[in-house]
Amino acid sequence: MRSFWVILLKEIRDNLRDRRSMFFTLLYGPLLLPALMIGPLVFNVNKFSVDVEQPLSVAVVGGERAPNLMAFLAEHNINAEAAGDDFIDRLRAGSLPLVLEIPEDYEPALRNAEPAPVVIHYHSGDDEAAPQRRRLRAVLDGYDARLRSLRFLARGMDEQVFDPLHISERDVSTQMPGEAFMGLILPFMLLFSMMMGGFYLAVDSTAGERERLSLEPLLALPVARWQLVLGKYVAILAFVLLSLVLPLISGFALFGLLDDGVFTSRYDFSASTFVAAGLLHLPVALLMTAFLFVIAAFARSTKEAQTQLGIAMMVPMLPFFLLQFLSIPEHGLTMAIPLLSQYQIMTDLVNGQLIAPAHWALSTVSCMVLAALLMSLAVRRYRQESILQ
Repeated sequence: MRSFWVILLKEIRDNLRDRRSMFFTLLYGPLLLPALMIGPLVFNVNKFSVDVEQPLSVAVVGGERAPNLMAFLAEHNINAEAAGDDFIDRLRAGSLPLVLEIPEDYEPALRNAEPAPVVIHYHSGDDEAAPQRRRLRAVLDGYDARLRSLRFLARGMDEQVFDPLHISERDVSTQMPGEAFMGLILPFMLLFSMMMGGFYLAVDSTAGERERLSLEPLLALPVARWQLVLGKYVAILAFVLLSLVLPLISGFALFGLLDDGVFTSRYDFSASTFVAAGLLHLPVALLMTAFLFVIAAFARSTKEAQTQLGIAMMVPMLPFFLLQFLSIPEHGLTMAIPLLSQYQIMTDLVNGQLIAPAHWALSTVSCMVLAALLMSLAVRRYRQESILQ
């Protein structure tokens, strides 16, 4: 096995010298890709989340005309502040997120049991004010419901008399809207990162060596072809595994920045989910490495290998797009399809569902069997003299 170690260390050393390869292995997949995919999600969730427990200050015009309403707002952690006469200009300038106006005819209308006007002024271009506006509107709706009940009670009437139907809906689905997409993010990110992590070394160690005319002397050495293939394969696998572990760490750190309680209670992005994702994708790393290696081994030039692998990079994306638009049920057949099963299992993990051991086993075994078949094809290719052509 000494030959194996010599080849393995040679390939790793050559790849470490390639700045382009190291960029995709250490920076693009582990850092840039999670930041591009998860960063906007975390930013938008935190930006548009509504925390009803957090005190909120709202500028009010004419608050003295509605003392009971101001007290109701205070009960719900909304503090009223004087807005000033120039509140429209301040809204447009962005110095105020929204203003609640109590018009002069509010009190007479309330006294005459008529709809009392209240106006929420806001700037539609200010996205950051949207959560505050939704929260204020919800509290005002609650005050409206309370006044309605009091009016019916004052007239000795049951307000339910005007509700001839009591309509309710019950969703029996086990998935919430958007759950499928949330579960697809992690496997897509990991698969793409692994592809990029092993891409250049796979090209360089096969088609690249042939172009540099260094493959023929290598094949002339008294080394078994399977050891030669295994050395190159393990070298690519090392970088593919690195491209698997690093985005898991950065992805876990990014999801840790979420401070929206509703989101974090609905989806499971805990450490155990990321550990499970790593274990689930270990056999995929074996398969991905073999996939890259075989395609590059059959390419006649570096340019051809890069073109073919570029097209092949669509393969990990196919389940991502299919599962977004098609409802593919989980059963033994789909669990035996590599990549598709990883996407489906990860969706269940993120949604906090239990994974059937048989599904996990089928997914793992199918990846390893396909990886073994591809590697046997690679060994056969290296035993052919046509590999030098």
